Amino acid sequence: MDLLLSLLGMAALRLPVLIALAVSLVWVVDAPRGTIRSVALWSLALLLLASLAGLALNVVPTWLVQRGEYGNVQMLSWLLRGGHFLIGLVDALGTVLLVWAMTRALRNRSAPAA
Repeated sequence: MDLLLSLLGMAALRLPVLIALAVSLVWVVDAPRGTIRSVALWSLALLLLASLAGLALNVVPTWLVQRGEYGNVQMLSWLLRGGHFLIGLVDALGTVLLVWAMTRALRNRSAPAA
C-alpha cells in the first residue's frame, strides 16, 4: 500500500505537466498540416516521453527500497543518474523544437494592417 501511495504521489507531481502537454497536443493537432505542425507534434511527443520516462526512473529506486534491496539502489544510482541526464537531453531537444515551431509560425503570420 505504501508503494502505491508513493507512485500516486509521483504521478500527481507530474500531472500538471501532463495536462499541459495534452492540451497542447489538442491545439497542435487542429492546426493546418505542414512542417511547423509536424515539428510541433514531434516536440510535444518528446516532452511527453521525457516526462513519462522521468516518472518511470523515479519509480525504480522507490520500488527497490520498498522491497528492501538497498544494495541494488546504490549499484543502480549511476545508471539512474545517466538516465536522468538522457531524459534531460530529450527534454531540451523537445523544448528547442517547440520554440523553433512557434518562432516559425509567428514569423509566417502576416503583419497587421496599420
